[in-house]
Amino acid sequence: MILSTDSTANLPVEYYQKLDIKMIPMQINLNGEIYDDLSADLPPEKFYQFMREGAVPTTTQINEYRAKEYFEELLKAGEDILHIGFSSGLSGSTDTLKRVAQDLNKTHKNKIVVVDSLNAAAGEGILVLHAHDMMQAGKSIDEIASEILSLREKSCAYFTVEALKYLVRGGRLSKISGMLGTLLKIKPILRVDEQGKLVAFKKVISRRKSIGELANICKEKIGDKKYVIINHAVCLEDAHKLAEMLKEFGVEPIVCDLTQVIGCHTGPGLLAVFFFSK
Repeated sequence: MILSTDSTANLPVEYYQKLDIKMIPMQINLNGEIYDDLSADLPPEKFYQFMREGAVPTTTQINEYRAKEYFEELLKAGEDILHIGFSSGLSGSTDTLKRVAQDLNKTHKNKIVVVDSLNAAAGEGILVLHAHDMMQAGKSIDEIASEILSLREKSCAYFTVEALKYLVRGGRLSKISGMLGTLLKIKPILRVDEQGKLVAFKKVISRRKSIGELANICKEKIGDKKYVIINHAVCLEDAHKLAEMLKEFGVEPIVCDLTQVIGCHTGPGLLAVFFFSK
């Protein structure tokens, strides 16, 4: 069996090779150039500097041509494929991958199963890691897909941002809420809900308090402590502060950069924690 995902799973880059997880990158249009997500040609520091200077990058969904090309290459190995994809509440890419998989399943002996994670960034990623554990334990593709479908509502994603303007620009926050939040120096805690969409969770004043609140939320809600991931958008110092807070109650988080595709919508300064809830 082949385990597959897309770049928005936001795992540390080395995990894809180390765990033999296949990955299809989403893409970014920046200053007229197209880049694959996680491309070495567009490192996070360079990407977010462009945004701070006023660049407005956009993202493109995975189209049917790229999806078919990707799956057909994987099918050459003669194995079934389980793909865990980005929330359909935030992008149409997973629906496209499902359609392509259904067509290919009509003409190929080995099947492709596409599961909508209903999560973003490492909220999707921890589901991928759980699926990998099940593969190692010898579970079937149908058993793993069923488990991920039941587990995805326990995959929690909570985050805060440096500036609200990027969420406003991307349509994730109303202009009025964004303006008031900026004037009042509010650093909202947001989460990905059960439909895979971004919603406000709590309003906090100051970055310092927002980091502490992320730690408190994790401490209160966490179930399985095996996989906890902190994603950050060029705010490594804040990520380390949050990691130290989590270690105080027995959590050893994985800390890694936020992918640029997600960063297009959140801007620099995003800090997020992902975990399985009780």
